Amino acid sequence: MRAFSLLVKPASADCNLVCAYCFYLDKKKLSPEDQRPRMSDATLQRMLERYFATRQQVYSLTWQGGEPALMGEEFFQRVTDLQKKTARKGSRIVNCIQTNATLITPEMAAHMGKYRFLAGCSMDGPAALHDAFRKTPRGGPTHDKVVEGVGMFRKHGVPVNAVCLVSSANAHRPEAVYDHLTSQGFRHIQFIPCLRQDSWNNGPDPGLGSGPGPGPGLGLTGPEWGEFLLRIFEQWFAGDMGTVSVRNFESILARLVMGKAAECRMADRCDQYLVVEYNGDVYPCDFFVQPGHKLGNVHDDSFDEVLDSTGYLQFSDQKSAWAPKCARCPYLQLCKGDCPAFRLTKNNHASVLCEGWKYFYDKTVPRFMSIARDISGRPAPAGSLF
Repeated sequence: MRAFSLLVKPASADCNLVCAYCFYLDKKKLSPEDQRPRMSDATLQRMLERYFATRQQVYSLTWQGGEPALMGEEFFQRVTDLQKKTARKGSRIVNCIQTNATLITPEMAAHMGKYRFLAGCSMDGPAALHDAFRKTPRGGPTHDKVVEGVGMFRKHGVPVNAVCLVSSANAHRPEAVYDHLTSQGFRHIQFIPCLRQDSWNNGPDPGLGSGPGPGPGLGLTGPEWGEFLLRIFEQWFAGDMGTVSVRNFESILARLVMGKAAECRMADRCDQYLVVEYNGDVYPCDFFVQPGHKLGNVHDDSFDEVLDSTGYLQFSDQKSAWAPKCARCPYLQLCKGDCPAFRLTKNNHASVLCEGWKYFYDKTVPRFMSIARDISGRPAPAGSLF
């Protein structure tokens, strides 16, 4: 059976913060009857039973939201207890939590340290940049609370990565963002573009989703994304290559050295993971949690049935239905048309980030190729990407 991971939303779109650019808060509309969505023990158990019934080399679960820490330490205790009871003997299980880190208690951190969770914590740079859009419900700052939560994780041995959303607040301060993240001790960093919905031609296609970003004023353009990435790359390349892992760059090297897609946006198909909502509903992607894309429910359907369903196969196939100009692009093997949620979906246009990606690749590909040769210890093979 092909490998896939689970992105689990145990508290759905519920969150203790109100980030101005959050694209997931409106998912509460999917279940308006549940004002406080929480995954039940019955749903948790059924989901794990279904997942462990599949054959995977590694069972990978990322607990995300909204804010998964709203579930409390007792929930994650049940998670690990049920995993030990349900999984086959000798199974390799990896748990990750993607969190804003403001609700982490000593007990939660200690439990996650004991069971070797990996934490991805949201931090958008120095306090002034981070707090611009990441606020409490009363409009208060959150940066210092995030630093406290990160420290709690580290105290209990939980590895912590930084997840930085690049928006209009920090896009023009890449050096300040990078310096702050590394000064906070982060050695694994991922940058994610925040796209504004007015980037889409005539609005997004209703069949493909609402898009991964807010309205005008908060998101960034393709050129801004390319310039931001380039300036981060220059800083990383000059002094931190080998000591700081930037996932955006490591993914490019993985493609060049091993031919692997380390991120779903760089794959030929959208079939790397499934989303499981708090009530057991299954969707193909975080950006496409919509009624028209619901694939089933763990109480009624096995993951085999979900993966073989017509809806999932059609969704997976759309990844390679990129714009005609992509076929002529020298960087297609690195980009693969980008994430379908980032594409100008009317008339099958290219990603809204296309111009930025091309600018970034134009400036960096020769150096990436040199790094790849150093890693592999041999020249690029005939028929390679470039």
